[in-house]
Amino acid sequence: MPDIYQEIWDADQGHAGIKAIRPKTPINAKLAAHGYVVVNEDGTANANHRVIEKVVIPPAKAATYKLAKAIFNNYTLDQTKSENDLPEEASEVQEFLDAIHDCPPMQVARTYVSTQTGKSISKDQWWAIIERLWFERFNQGSNKDLSGFEHVVVGEQKQGKVQGYHAWYKYYLDERFRRDDDDDKETDTIRFVSWKGPRENSPDVVTLSFEWRAFDYEAEQFRKLTKPIGGFWIGPSIEGLLALGTIRCLPEALAPKKTVINGVKYNLPMFLSPNDRHVRTFYPEFTS
Repeated sequence: MPDIYQEIWDADQGHAGIKAIRPKTPINAKLAAHGYVVVNEDGTANANHRVIEKVVIPPAKAATYKLAKAIFNNYTLDQTKSENDLPEEASEVQEFLDAIHDCPPMQVARTYVSTQTGKSISKDQWWAIIERLWFERFNQGSNKDLSGFEHVVVGEQKQGKVQGYHAWYKYYLDERFRRDDDDDKETDTIRFVSWKGPRENSPDVVTLSFEWRAFDYEAEQFRKLTKPIGGFWIGPSIEGLLALGTIRCLPEALAPKKTVINGVKYNLPMFLSPNDRHVRTFYPEFTS
């Protein structure tokens, strides 16, 4: 039986996902039309290193990246503070859900869950499931208004550390986002620190340590945060990542806790909210 995670990955590659490649990989017309991201895991990398050298997203695949990007600045950085919701932010989420809920990787995920449970799931029901898992808010201890999308895709602040942040596209944007700071110096918001854990010769995944000079929109200033170890796939679209996480995080789906994608083995850690209704975190853990 085919691996469900590989099926979702492949469906996403035919949708909005792009291919992760190494530097100096020949670029032919087919690859250029498909889209690609150049991943540089140079073992001698220093603080000036850019993990993602180049990204080419064809116009036919660009729409949902733009919709996802519009949501990135909707969240309060400090996870102990409440969100300040604006009507336009809710509209951005609904527009993104409208675009992704029935896309090819989500169709594969929905069919899988329906087969596993023996129950038909309509498009509207699936929309509601995605919205609940990834965007509905919950509290956990002193942490307020948490959501799976914010944690997994955008990243959060817990004191001086980065929480979550498992989306390559967000990392790519932050590697290239430049803004004047209080000292009138322009710096990227991501600073590479070091590689972590076992190394794999596949460009599909990275495990690393980095610093995130995150912009706090509430305080209108930067916060210097560290991620001692973190990892993410490279290549899946945001909706592809959510589709992978959805089947892993729905208890009734009984999805495997491990997978092999493109020949690489992963553990798939997953944690839910206290009431088991929402994603708290989900990420790939490369195993040698």
